[in-house]
Amino acid sequence: MKTYFPLLFALIFTLSGVAQTGLETKKIDILPDSHLTIKGTTNINDFECEFNTLRFKNETFKVHYTENGDILYFKNSVLPLENVYFDCGNRKINKDFHELLKSEEHPEILLKLKKIDMRGEGNSIVTIGFTIAGVNNDYKFPVEITRDQQLCFDGKLKLNIKDFNLEAPSKIFGLIVLDEEIEINFNLNVKT
Repeated sequence: MKTYFPLLFALIFTLSGVAQTGLETKKIDILPDSHLTIKGTTNINDFECEFNTLRFKNETFKVHYTENGDILYFKNSVLPLENVYFDCGNRKINKDFHELLKSEEHPEILLKLKKIDMRGEGNSIVTIGFTIAGVNNDYKFPVEITRDQQLCFDGKLKLNIKDFNLEAPSKIFGLIVLDEEIEINFNLNVKT
């Protein structure tokens, strides 16, 4: 079942303060003005690959969770981000990006929401499992949640490509080198 981790953050504002004893399900939509990018650096320049969030237009996602005080635990809440929906600005960089992610063997990045901890002041702490090129790693990072006319989830996470057994393609006999650290940025607007 397709679900989307940022949409799950909407649950923070839609759930009552009463603890849930069973597994709950909510439907959530990603709005078209959302942004999700992967940024990286080489020894020559920076690059940014943006995910086309319009791909989610007219699609509703289901999230499954239990609540224990200020902590939400998620089950089967996985979002596949198909690699073909990332655009790095030009064909050559797109090709290198897909080579890096091993897109032929692993055509999508999987995001599995595991937990949102709302006990701290300010930002909530989210735990997400990332599966990239068939390798899974869990990460905890802060997310800022705001509510105006819609819910907005804003966050960034730095990952090391070596954590996923990825090696940057060598270009021009090794003269262009990709830094091992990449940054995932998201600013997602959602409605429930």
